[in-house]
Amino acid sequence: MANPNETSVPQERLTTPEFWDSCYQGRDLVAFNERDWRNYVSVQLARLLRSLELDGKNVCEIGGDAAITAFLARIHPSASFSIIDFSPLGCALANKLAMKEGVNLNVYQADLFSPPRELLCHFDLVFSLGVVEHFTDLSAVLAAKKKLIKDNGMIFILIPNLDSPIYASLCKRWSKSVFDSHVAHSMNSFLSGHEEAGLSPIRSGYLGAIGFGMLSMAMAGPEPKSMLDKKLYLWLTRISKIVHYMEYRTYDFPTSRLFSPFMYVISKKGR
Repeated sequence: MANPNETSVPQERLTTPEFWDSCYQGRDLVAFNERDWRNYVSVQLARLLRSLELDGKNVCEIGGDAAITAFLARIHPSASFSIIDFSPLGCALANKLAMKEGVNLNVYQADLFSPPRELLCHFDLVFSLGVVEHFTDLSAVLAAKKKLIKDNGMIFILIPNLDSPIYASLCKRWSKSVFDSHVAHSMNSFLSGHEEAGLSPIRSGYLGAIGFGMLSMAMAGPEPKSMLDKKLYLWLTRISKIVHYMEYRTYDFPTSRLFSPFMYVISKKGR
C-alpha cells in the first residue's frame, strides 16, 4: 500500500544520481570561513540564513556539501541540524565534515520524495542551495519540501540566476549539457512555483552583486574548452574577487538580475 505521506516523484528530473556523485567525487573537506572575502557571496548567504533566527530550531538542508550547515551548527549550538541527500558520497562528505568541525549533523541518505516518516512536519526551516532548478516541475519539488516543515515553518530556496543573459550565455557557451540540466527560472516563474505548491513567499531577491565563480560547474562540464574560454573565465572570476574584496572592506553593493549570481525565495505554508 502506498504511503499517504509520500509525494509522487516527478519524472522530469534533469540530472541523475551519477551526476551528483561526480560532483561530490574528489571534493575536499573545506570548512566554511565567514571571514574569507574571496567567498563573499557565501558569507552573504550565511548572514541571510542566520537572520532567520535559528536558535533552538530544527533545521534541514536538502542536498549540498554541508559546509554552510556545519558552520551554522557551530554558531547555533542550541539548534538541531540535519541533512537529507540521496547521494551516498554526499552523505559521507557531510558526516566527515561534521566530524572535522566537531558538530552534530543528523545525516539521512534518502530521496526527498520518500523521506523517513519521522521527518514529516518536523522542521522549522528547510533550505536548499541549488537543487530545485534541476526539476522541470518546480511546484512538485517544493510540495515535497513543504511536507517536511511544521505548520509555522519556513522554506529557503536558492538557485543560480540563469535568467541573467550574461550568465546564461556563458553557461551555454562553456557547457550546453550543464545548462540543459537546469531550468533557467526568472524571478516571476520562481515565485509562481512557490504559489502553485501552496506556499506563500514572504521574502525574495537576488544574492551577491557579481559572481562568475557560479559558472564553475559549466567550466568543469564535459565539453572541450578553448584556451580563450579558460582565460576569460579566469579573468571574470578575478573581477568578481575584486568586487568581493571591496564589499568586504566597505558595504554590500546593489544586487541585480543582470549580474547577481543567485536568486532566492523564503516562504511559508499557506497563501
